[in-house]
Amino acid sequence: MFKRFFIFITIISLASCASYRVDSNLPPLSSVNNNTQNKEVLVYERGTLPKEKFKDLKQIEVTVKKLTVFHTDPTKAQANEELKTIANSIGADAVVNVEYKSGIGWFTWGYIDASGMAVKFSN
Repeated sequence: MFKRFFIFITIISLASCASYRVDSNLPPLSSVNNNTQNKEVLVYERGTLPKEKFKDLKQIEVTVKKLTVFHTDPTKAQANEELKTIANSIGADAVVNVEYKSGIGWFTWGYIDASGMAVKFSN
């Protein structure tokens, strides 16, 4: 009985250590741009566009995965924060035409994919 309890506690403890993992189609941020500006990047879902004129920079994609069944499913807000971080690192002002897809994968208990075009506003 004690052995089962010990195994259960160990599993719960290890599960609480890790929560989410993020993957992207771009290299790690440190190798993209060391001069990150930390400015506010806007996110526009498909069907809405900014009023400002813009030019396309690069298509960006992120996946936020939960690593255990004990964590809550990743959200749009988490995916948007990752999109903003990557867009900021390449000098973008916004990410447009963002689409989301979520589900359960072979190697994850749940995920959300987000992709969109990083853009720079024109003057």
